[in-house]
Amino acid sequence: MKLHLGSLVLAVGLAGCANNPMTGRSQLILLSESQVIAESAQAYRQELAPWSKQGKIDNDHALKARIDEITSRLIAQAIRYRPDTAQWAWQVAVIDDPKTLNAFCLPGGRMAIYSGLTEKLHASDDELAQVMGHEIAHALANHGAEKMSIGLAANVLTGLIGVASGDNGRRNQQVGELAALLAWQLPNSREAETEADKIGIELAARAGYDPKAAPALWQKMLAAEGGGRFDWLSTHPASEKRMAYLAALAPQMAPLYLEATRHPPIRFALADAESKATGKPVPETAPARFDRFKRGELFLDCTQCGPKFDAHAAQLAQLYRTRDWQALATLVGEIGHPRDIAWYYLGVAAEGLGWPAAARHYYELAVQLAQNPDSACHTPAGDQCGGVQLPEQALARLAKLRQR
Repeated sequence: MKLHLGSLVLAVGLAGCANNPMTGRSQLILLSESQVIAESAQAYRQELAPWSKQGKIDNDHALKARIDEITSRLIAQAIRYRPDTAQWAWQVAVIDDPKTLNAFCLPGGRMAIYSGLTEKLHASDDELAQVMGHEIAHALANHGAEKMSIGLAANVLTGLIGVASGDNGRRNQQVGELAALLAWQLPNSREAETEADKIGIELAARAGYDPKAAPALWQKMLAAEGGGRFDWLSTHPASEKRMAYLAALAPQMAPLYLEATRHPPIRFALADAESKATGKPVPETAPARFDRFKRGELFLDCTQCGPKFDAHAAQLAQLYRTRDWQALATLVGEIGHPRDIAWYYLGVAAEGLGWPAAARHYYELAVQLAQNPDSACHTPAGDQCGGVQLPEQALARLAKLRQR
């Protein structure tokens, strides 16, 4: 059988061509994001298992609380970029390894950070936010699926070459080599690193962390001794061009940082110990949910609750018309369905109850989802908006809040 390798390369590329969900850049994606998230869950457990056996996970309560604060603020901003990621299993583990300067965020939101960043590098909160923001950016931009797909495509083509040459042994390497990719030790492409630099520094700025810390962090990294198999510099190589790029980004992000510092930070509730242990969410009480709502930290993530939302649409519209803000927010939170009108209702309720920072957050999510046919209340099949025009009314309310 005669194989034309140029045709094979073209076929693989066409089969897996997709646009980056954050930047629009064309990516080779041969595995769905859901597949990669499932694989990364196993990789995460395997990575943490030996540390857990040694009692080196989350054993410094003060450091754990510090990291939780930083990552919860970054995640809240990440969800503004991609509302669908509110359903991810966001969690962060602090690994007690003073010699390792590294952190990672796998597809699906499972993160870890090594204590060397604080014990050896003495990183500030602003600098830690740059590290975690950069790693979260890789997950948001689906870089894990891209990296695995490139490796898979190379293995497939290698196997085909082996078939053509009679070297069947090479085909047997595919599974092992793909498994090696799951160790997440390979450097990202230059394009992926540039994307993560920009997205990460913006996430941190919007979360209230100084963007000037980004170039400062890299300089500290270069000055420190490397170490550990997840070493930051081994998978995120530095260069003068990269330093210059980050230095140029910092002043561009300054207005976002200043705006964020004027308002209380928005946080995302990370999975607690019981939820991590069982893999199931711990039921939340109505008062606790309402408390998160008023802080702007309530997230709607029940994608299967559309019928329940539709059944209560008339009741929600009535509460909106009668300005019963507390009852409106309570019912929306209880249903938990992430539709644009649901976020708008939360925004109006928060504004009516005197919490403008939370209201801005919910209005912004309403505007984002109104542009997505899957989450918009105005659809060809019907109108579940209760007389509200979206995104127009959410944008108008946002404009008034920003003038205050």
